[in-house]
Amino acid sequence: MKERRNSVFVHLIYAAIYSVLVVSLLISYDLFIKNFKELNLRLSFKILIGVVLFISQVYFIISFSLNSIGYVAYEYTIPIFIYYFGILKEKIYLIGLVPVILLTFFALINKFEWGAMLFIIGLNYIILIITCLLKKRFYGQTNHTVFYLFSIVVTVVSPMVNALLFHRREVGLWDAVTLGIGSVAIVSLWKYYLQNQKNFLEKINTKIIERNYDELTKVKNFRSLNEDISKLVINEKDQLVVVMMDLDHFKQINDHHGHQIGNQALTFFSDKLTTFLYQKSPSHLVEVYRYGGEEFLVLFKENTSVSVKKIIEEFHLFLSNEQLKLEGTQLTLYFSAGISEAASALDISETFYQADQALYEAKRKGRNRTIIFS
Repeated sequence: MKERRNSVFVHLIYAAIYSVLVVSLLISYDLFIKNFKELNLRLSFKILIGVVLFISQVYFIISFSLNSIGYVAYEYTIPIFIYYFGILKEKIYLIGLVPVILLTFFALINKFEWGAMLFIIGLNYIILIITCLLKKRFYGQTNHTVFYLFSIVVTVVSPMVNALLFHRREVGLWDAVTLGIGSVAIVSLWKYYLQNQKNFLEKINTKIIERNYDELTKVKNFRSLNEDISKLVINEKDQLVVVMMDLDHFKQINDHHGHQIGNQALTFFSDKLTTFLYQKSPSHLVEVYRYGGEEFLVLFKENTSVSVKKIIEEFHLFLSNEQLKLEGTQLTLYFSAGISEAASALDISETFYQADQALYEAKRKGRNRTIIFS
C-alpha cells in the first residue's frame, strides 16, 4: 500500500515537472516567433536559429522523459501548440521534424526499427492533418477547447504507441492518468500565459493611446505628429501636403456658451473631419492631428495641394450643413485652412510654417475659406 502511495506521489511530481517544463519551452519559442521580424539578422540565419531551438527543445523532452520515467512523453505537445498558436508560415514544417528527431534519437541509442519508423511517420501525419483542420476551424475563435482536448489525447496516446513500438514497456493506468493530469496542467498554464499576454497588450495599447492621442478629440496629438514625421522616408516627404485648420470665432463660442460647449464643439468638429476625410481618401494616406487649442493639422500623402484644396472645400460645404445640437439651440461651425506642399519647401518645418501663413491669410480675407501658400 505504501509503495502504491509512493508511486502515485512520484507520478504526480513528474506531472508537475513536465507541465512547467513544457510550458516554459513553449513560452520561449512563442517569444522567439513574436520577435522574429524584429531580429536584426539574415532571414536564413533566423530560420536556422528557430529550427535549432525547436530541435533542441523536442530532443530534450524525449531524452528527459525516457531517462526519468522510462518512455517518451510530451514529444508532440510543443510542435502542435507552436503550429496552432504560431504566426509564421514556416511553423508547419516543425511538426514534420518530430519523427526525424525521434528516429534520430532512437538510432543513437541503438533502438531503431524500420517498422516502428513507418508507424511513427504515419502517426505524425495524422496528428499534423488534424491540427491543420482544427486551426482552420477554431483558431479565429476565443474558445480553443477542441484543440486542447485533442492535445490531451495526443499526449496520453502517443507515449503508449512509442513505448509499445520501441521499448516494449507497458504504459500503465497511473502512467496514463499522470499524462492526462500533466497535459491538463499544460493547457491551464498556457491559457494563463495567453490571458496575461492579452492583458499586457491591452495595457500597452491603452498607454500608447494615452500617449499619442488627444484625450478630448481622440485624434492624434502633437507628440504623435513629431514621431510620424520622423518616420517618413524621403519620397513620402516629397509627396506630402500639409493642411493647417483653425475653427473660426472659437473664443466667442467659449465666452458665450462656456468651455464645456467649447469642448463639445472641438469633439464634434474632429468627428466630422475624420469621418469625411476617411471617406474621401484611404486611411493610410491621410492623418488628422490636434495641433493645439482649436487648431488641427492634416497630413495628406501621395497628393497635391490642388486636389487637397478641393477636398477641404467640399468639407467646408459639408460642415455648413451639420449642426451641433445644444439645449434650445443649434451651433454651426466654420473654419479657415491653409495648405502647403512639402515639395515646395526646404524641409517639413518650413512646410508647417507655410501652411500656417496660408491659414492666417485665410483669416485676414474673411475666414471660412481655404488658401494655398504661394
